[in-house]
Amino acid sequence: MGQIIYNSLSFFGQLLLRPLQWVGSEKLRAFWNGRGNTWAQLNTLDPANPNRLWMHCASLGEFEQGRPILEWLRQKYPEHQIVLSFFSPSGFAPKQKTPLADLVVYLPWDSPSNAKSFVELIAPSAAYIVKSDLWPNYLIQLRKRNISTYVIAARFKTKHWIFGPAGGFMRAHLLGLTHIFVQDQASLDLLKKHGINQSSLSGDTRFDRVWAQTKQDNRLDFLQVFKTDEPCVILGSSWPEDHDLWISSINQFSQRGVRFIIAPHDLNPTEIQRLQSKITTPCAVYNGTITPDLTSARVLIINTIGHLSRAYASADMAYVGGGMGHSGLHNILEPAAFGLPVIIGPVYDKFPEAIALTERKGVQVVSQEQDVREIMDRWLSDSTDFKLMGAVNRDYIQQQSGATKHIISKLESMD
Repeated sequence: MGQIIYNSLSFFGQLLLRPLQWVGSEKLRAFWNGRGNTWAQLNTLDPANPNRLWMHCASLGEFEQGRPILEWLRQKYPEHQIVLSFFSPSGFAPKQKTPLADLVVYLPWDSPSNAKSFVELIAPSAAYIVKSDLWPNYLIQLRKRNISTYVIAARFKTKHWIFGPAGGFMRAHLLGLTHIFVQDQASLDLLKKHGINQSSLSGDTRFDRVWAQTKQDNRLDFLQVFKTDEPCVILGSSWPEDHDLWISSINQFSQRGVRFIIAPHDLNPTEIQRLQSKITTPCAVYNGTITPDLTSARVLIINTIGHLSRAYASADMAYVGGGMGHSGLHNILEPAAFGLPVIIGPVYDKFPEAIALTERKGVQVVSQEQDVREIMDRWLSDSTDFKLMGAVNRDYIQQQSGATKHIISKLESMD
């Protein structure tokens, strides 16, 4: 009965949401238009090569969690065709040409017919679902075909609907999975409580990913031009409310020998123009080419995708956006891995790593302009405490690493 109710709600949900592509945001249009291309893309798979693997990620954050496993699969099974699917445009758009997959597509809406056709066309020997983007009809089709199905870096909470009165049919689907790798002990205990015993504690693969990033060559030519030996603050994945929080300090402290890098989360031309208009000190925008005034700029706005994780290596302090309540805190693990002191907004209660590092004093929380100015004053007068913050963050990342090794070992033992 639960599956029937779910399919009915899913059907009517699609009917209600689909028309919004013509009146909604560009992201919503991409959500539907991209799905219209999926079937034609799947037909480009080489029919002469039946060896295929499928990984599904909701968005970009889940891709980063699944990436270490995807890299391992690419190396271990070079003859396999790998299909990577996304639910959200924010994952599909930046990763549609990743060399880690032979084909990158949008996951069609979860209906019995879509799931049946999708799984039949791919016919994978194994499927890997990252974190928690579990769609019932797809799980049914994978189980019907006896396809080994693994969930990577999962997290579950007691109050999640799956573990409530209406979630019985979904718990049955979880029982049918080959193995679930969870991030924390609480998730493992919850699964075991409901008899889902094909699970193990692996940790979060994101720690392995960001730790590996620190071992790579992170130099960026344009930052080599911009960055000097002066102290540098980076605002990563920032939103308009983050900019408003920092703008007075940027104008004040750029006159006191500090350089600022701003990497907005949403590359909205209107917001970038607004931001430029608020900055009273020399400011440059990097769009993919070095501009003539880059060396004289005190503030650099990065108007590109894909540079942020490497840009953290050029900074001395990081503010990570999203914590002012817009969409939730963004990735603090990247700057933490580089040993930077990290500043965030007050909305972070759903992010375990932010809670842990705040308790360890590696992350400081600000909620108003005065908080930012006080931190900047203390940092410039004596950076000792902030260097200790950075060391705490780096040590934490290193200590939490190892999930990838656990998962790969388990997968190989079940191969």
